[in-house]
Amino acid sequence: MDCSIIYYIAYKTGYIQRSLTKKFRTMSKITVKSGYAAVSPQDLRMKFRRAFAESELVIVVGGLTAAGDSNVMTALSEYFTNTRLSVEWNKRVVNGSGSDGYLIKTGNKYVLVLPDDPDAAERMFGAQLLKNIDTANSAGEEITEPVRNHTVVFAPEPDNGAMDRLKSSHSPSLPLMIGIVIALVVCACAALWIYSLYHQ
Repeated sequence: MDCSIIYYIAYKTGYIQRSLTKKFRTMSKITVKSGYAAVSPQDLRMKFRRAFAESELVIVVGGLTAAGDSNVMTALSEYFTNTRLSVEWNKRVVNGSGSDGYLIKTGNKYVLVLPDDPDAAERMFGAQLLKNIDTANSAGEEITEPVRNHTVVFAPEPDNGAMDRLKSSHSPSLPLMIGIVIALVVCACAALWIYSLYHQ
């Protein structure tokens, strides 16, 4: 089964990509064919049209907490309505903490919507979920979760303001720059004064 992934206004794309990549290594029936990034509802609908045309499984990451028309489910609902795609069923994928995801079956294709949370995406996209995707588990093939012999810890996301502090630590502050300019002007004046004393 070919799979396309769309990262929609997702801030933790790299972390989620790592989580999903680990999952895909255990699945012989799913191959990631393409990946897209979408930054607006219109962009999402355009990228979704491409992904839906080329893959049987489309995973959309992010946008579940966005407000109004930017919400991923609102944008997808509008796409399904405008293109007259039928929804055979729509199941909620429960997240232990945070936004729940959704698994939608339309014809012989599936749409999986996951939150922009690496830990949640890794928890939610597993063997239990894949039992609902017919073409992912052919007769005689058992989907197994990877055995965890150790804990993988990703680098934490910067806390509020930490990135600003990091950036500001590499560039001098305004008072420091003013002080440096004043010091340079004083040194230049002193050098001119000494020069004029010796050349009179």
